[in-house]
Amino acid sequence: MRVVEGRAVRVEGNSTCPINRGGVGPRGLAAPQVLYDPDRLRTPLKRVAPKGVALGGVAPGGIKRGLEAFEPATWEEANAALIDSLAILREENRPEDLAIICGRERGLMLDLFKRFATAFGTPNIFDGLSTANAPVALAALAQQGVAEIPAYDWKRANFILSLGSGLLESSCQLLAFARTKSEARGGGAGVRARILHASPVRSTTAQNADEWMPIKPGTYGALALGLAQVLVSEDLYDADFVEQHTQGFEDWTDGDGRSHQGLKSHLESFTPERVAKICGLTPERITATARSLAASRPSFVLAGQEELLAAGGLSAAMAVHSLNALLGALERPGGLRTQLPAPISPWPEVEPDEVATAGLSNPQRGQERRPTFGGSSLDAAAAALADAPPAVALLYYSNPIYSRAQPERWRRALEQTGMVVSFSPFLDETAAECADWILPDDTWLERWEDGAPSPILGTAGFGLRQPVVERLYDTRASGDVLIEVAHALDEGVADAFPWKDTKSALKKQLVGIYKAKRGSIVEKKGSTFLKRAFSEAFWFDETYVDEDFERTLATESGRFEFFSSALWRHVQAQATALGIEVDDVPAALGLEGPVDRLCLPDHRPIPARQRDYPLLLFPYRPSTYAEGSGANQPWLNELPAWVGRETWTSEAEVNPGTAREAGLKNGQMVALESPVGRAVVKLRLTTSILPGIVRLARGAGHRQLGRYARGWGANVMELVSGAHADPLAGIVALHGTPVRLGPLAPDEAQQEDRG
Repeated sequence: MRVVEGRAVRVEGNSTCPINRGGVGPRGLAAPQVLYDPDRLRTPLKRVAPKGVALGGVAPGGIKRGLEAFEPATWEEANAALIDSLAILREENRPEDLAIICGRERGLMLDLFKRFATAFGTPNIFDGLSTANAPVALAALAQQGVAEIPAYDWKRANFILSLGSGLLESSCQLLAFARTKSEARGGGAGVRARILHASPVRSTTAQNADEWMPIKPGTYGALALGLAQVLVSEDLYDADFVEQHTQGFEDWTDGDGRSHQGLKSHLESFTPERVAKICGLTPERITATARSLAASRPSFVLAGQEELLAAGGLSAAMAVHSLNALLGALERPGGLRTQLPAPISPWPEVEPDEVATAGLSNPQRGQERRPTFGGSSLDAAAAALADAPPAVALLYYSNPIYSRAQPERWRRALEQTGMVVSFSPFLDETAAECADWILPDDTWLERWEDGAPSPILGTAGFGLRQPVVERLYDTRASGDVLIEVAHALDEGVADAFPWKDTKSALKKQLVGIYKAKRGSIVEKKGSTFLKRAFSEAFWFDETYVDEDFERTLATESGRFEFFSSALWRHVQAQATALGIEVDDVPAALGLEGPVDRLCLPDHRPIPARQRDYPLLLFPYRPSTYAEGSGANQPWLNELPAWVGRETWTSEAEVNPGTAREAGLKNGQMVALESPVGRAVVKLRLTTSILPGIVRLARGAGHRQLGRYARGWGANVMELVSGAHADPLAGIVALHGTPVRLGPLAPDEAQQEDRG
């Protein structure tokens, strides 16, 4: 960050970081607008009006208050209110009445909240894994025993098949993919990787691939299984890897004498002819693609994030992961990698006291009636929290009333919660409507924090965020607040936080990297190491040992499991929870076929379209999307999804044939309706999308979040029905909600024209 006279003026890339190599994306460049947003909350706020009152209005001093719903408070008042409420739960032996919703997937803040939950005694902590990456991470958990999305060895791959991945739109793999393309186009040494992109949309990624293969929506799992069938039937798979490092390829019998189907016989029904009908391809194309994957090894396949948020997302992700295993791409050069952790010093292990132990013995809310695989699904918890609201809820980087499907469920749950505390630095929808207290966080340019990178290269790395300017307002780093609150509670909680603040906790972690004496920063003296670490802000070690299967295959069998034993145990737990036989679980979940299919990679079609709603909704993340928070940064709002497109609006992308059937034309303001919601959007006709689909960007349609976010576009999540969820993971299907398009009523059209 370039700082002039104490003011942040320009973000510059970190040239020491091997991930971005000094590059900066649009969200990074817009960082000063986060810091200097005129609608930032400047002091703690206390609600003085009933929940649900969240309209406009500006209080004295410029603090957004939502129709006089809040009044300023001191940090002493805010912390005391939170401490008193938490202390009561501990004193009354009901710590499980605390719910924590943390929007992070990894990193220091998630670790601090998890630590607090363990020491306090609540199982009800929900993290960011419940969002876009969940199917891929849960597939890795089911088949590898590692709950993490994979990294990819882009440099050494010869052939890459992308199944709907938004690699050049919003993926954490964006920089690696772009570098692979630029190095290839630049005529570097070695063979240039060929990239094939399969999806219903000719996206930016598709246009930059060597070839776009249009397929029907929701068929990625079927395509992966069809390709796998060709590899197996033509003996093109890596037989050595399958024999030495996998389980469940052949039919088998477990220790209880029960017979199970293996992948090989399961694939017999996924012939190229059948899969071609499912995906909208030809059998010849499927066969040729499978042969190319085998002949061009090292090769790998990766699937998109939100593209797998469908009713069978976990099964589809397992199909992709199994295809990579058949290719021998796991932990091999040019294939998939399992992220190496940085050698940070672990914090002291939390030892729950008697109160915490009793609280932790309770099931997580939503898990007692129908357990979800992975055990932390926000979507599965929403109804349970609404039926039995917690006494206290802490929300960190989480705005479920805006960002989750069927927001009314969250509104109902949080309005009935005894105390809702939001740490948002902005007045987002959830804070405005449901928070009793808002304890505004510092922005990431004002606080100490780790910069935990998503798995991209697979090699170990550790980033540091640190204040680049003095904090502007009376805000505090949420990590510091959490530590202060813990210290004010009883010894059982306080002893779990042996640091005075977040910076101290970070420095303790860095001791491990210093002692490792490897990687990009090696110094004899600890003080010199810390000085360099704070200056360079990123430590990395480019060493990666291929074929370290002892580390990367952490299943019960120590092998990659085509038939997941973890899922089998989960299915048995579901049978127990439902009081039925294990063979009856599929029917109880509304599925057909034998129970073994729940533990194998599979294809589950998108639910059939309805007569009144003949189209399918496909939300997507544009390049400027930052989990909804980017909408209050005008620089990002000025970036169109495509060159020449309009900004500050929501465009529904449809095929010209789809619009013609509805009697609509390009640029027309139309009504987009689903069974649960309605939005007014501008129609954009494009041949880059298959017929029958409506594509709408996420991130618009805010009712709060400040002047730059509020009042333009449509929130696509208000249209997502939530009626269909993954039967095992409990994740609401983001793709495939039935919708319809129609003209606006005359008076509504006139109003839009005037607007």
